[in-house]
Amino acid sequence: MVHRHMAVDIGSESGRVYIGHLKNGRIVTEEIHRFKTQFMQVHRKSLRNIYRYHEEIIKALQLYAQKYGDTLESIGVDSWGSDFVLLDRSGNISRLPASYRTTSKTMDVVRILEQNIGVQEIYMRTGNQAMPTDTLSQLIRLIREGDSSMDNPQGILFMGDVYHYMLGAQPCCEHSLASYCRFYNNHTDAWDQTIMRAFHIPDSVMLPVVRAGDVIGHVDSEILKEAGIHNEVKIITPCTHDTACAALAVPDLGEDWMFISSGTWSLMGTETKAPIINELSYRYNLSNSSMPLGTNMLKKNIQGMWVIQQCLRAWNNDYSYSELVELACSVSENQVYIDVDMEEFYSPENMAKAVATAVKRDFGVDVDWEDYGKISRICYESLALKYRYYCDKILEVADKTISKIYILGGGSKNGLLNQLTANATGYPVYTGVTEGSSIANILLQAYGSNEIKDKKEMRQVVCNTYSTKMYYPKNTEVWEEKYNIFVHHISHNAQW
Repeated sequence: MVHRHMAVDIGSESGRVYIGHLKNGRIVTEEIHRFKTQFMQVHRKSLRNIYRYHEEIIKALQLYAQKYGDTLESIGVDSWGSDFVLLDRSGNISRLPASYRTTSKTMDVVRILEQNIGVQEIYMRTGNQAMPTDTLSQLIRLIREGDSSMDNPQGILFMGDVYHYMLGAQPCCEHSLASYCRFYNNHTDAWDQTIMRAFHIPDSVMLPVVRAGDVIGHVDSEILKEAGIHNEVKIITPCTHDTACAALAVPDLGEDWMFISSGTWSLMGTETKAPIINELSYRYNLSNSSMPLGTNMLKKNIQGMWVIQQCLRAWNNDYSYSELVELACSVSENQVYIDVDMEEFYSPENMAKAVATAVKRDFGVDVDWEDYGKISRICYESLALKYRYYCDKILEVADKTISKIYILGGGSKNGLLNQLTANATGYPVYTGVTEGSSIANILLQAYGSNEIKDKKEMRQVVCNTYSTKMYYPKNTEVWEEKYNIFVHHISHNAQW
């Protein structure tokens, strides 16, 4: 009998649903459903319509039943970090997640953090990167604004957790996102009540913390009846943080690698045996969060394809992403750069104009913001150089050497950026696992179903299934000069 698992990966641009099972030491997957995850506008607020996403999951269950019949082993959901919902005393969701780019344009809560406990003290307790979007900052804003959802909340659910809850699981928080929220103590492995009390976050938000691979409930029988599935379907939580899932899907049995999970955000990091929290990691504002089966992910959030996505929007979506890459390839010379993490690129009205303005300010060079090829080339080269910038810092903090970088996620399809990353970092870049989050989601469900025994076996399955493509560094002397310009000629006083 084939034990099929359903992996739901909710991203900031789209949701993907994959069906997968193990066969002869390999993983067999199929995309069964894909849907947009845009914001909806309500009273000038950009909100995430999580109920529509839930309906899309139910639709995926119906599509599954139509194709595979009425038996499904399990389901699990992963998603992005930082955002959340709050439950009221009746177990209802009291607020929808709002767009962090419209509600948190700057580090506006730093003064509150410093007055109450101190930014560095929070870091030393949690080991997590301060960002305008982090969960603690969002909660502080709700309290500051007197939001009614904070009157008597009875639990916090991060984005992956909320879909498990709506499917039928008891309310709980999976460890990979709990450990990333900035009020979870990564030394004591528990909610940090000292931080919570400093900002008047009620203890009632604390829910039980579970681990990837745990069976946390079963899909509601009425949902299954509507879908046409007749067996009891386990809810097995993957790492609800999509990045932790992606890093598990690195096709390598060794330890001498770094990963980049490339999407709207680029999350760059490496696997460590335990959280690394010290003065140096604080200075570089690196984050720690858990990976499956007891290891840690030391990483940095970098604004990734967001900059290109928003340039495309400024250009009225006249071109596809692949066409922009072709235009960027036609630009043979470039010596001007931006730091993609500066506040001016966080949520500008016109991203292409913001790039042109920064180049004029920092280099005295006029660039037409409607020169699609030139602007795209600047963005891609700048992103590759930012990867180099934090590659060096992460390895310094981890006290680790590597021989290669794996790029996973949708951004790994961009051959130009892959090659530029190899050039900038000086390391070979490997690609080939595009839907890493969904693959690891399925593997963790298989682990929770006792079909696979440990992390080594999971990675062996990935190695058996996927072939990799390598981009070897080129023109390293030229790129060393570019990096010197990038480091010394522009500000890197980014807000996170």
